[in-house]
Amino acid sequence: MQRQRQGCDDGAVTPDRFTDRLDTATYEHDEVVGVFEADPSEDDSVWLSERLFRRLTAVAGAYELHTLPMLGGTAPVRLNQQRCHSLLDELAFVAERLDDPLAASTAQAIQDYVAVRVRRPGWSGEVTFEGN
Repeated sequence: MQRQRQGCDDGAVTPDRFTDRLDTATYEHDEVVGVFEADPSEDDSVWLSERLFRRLTAVAGAYELHTLPMLGGTAPVRLNQQRCHSLLDELAFVAERLDDPLAASTAQAIQDYVAVRVRRPGWSGEVTFEGN
């Protein structure tokens, strides 16, 4: 026997009502999270939808990861090289578990930015994550 899910108005609830969650247009006017080394105005700073970023941090928190959930607040968080390596691992872990192309592309943007820095010979800087 298959059960039909009922909504508050006793009408059938379909998964289609959530399709906007996977549409990039939904996030075009979001508040943003900035990712940068020293200054948010740097040419290669990355700006991400706050809601998509929070999606990643929330899932990481549910898996009891350490570094990625630390980035879920609005206060700036600076990650040193060791934490950046941890972040790369956690982003890969979270992205592999989600069937969500927007979360995956957000994770990839962060991974690309951070990986360039940690692979620089002699790099010992920090990457800053700052929300609004």
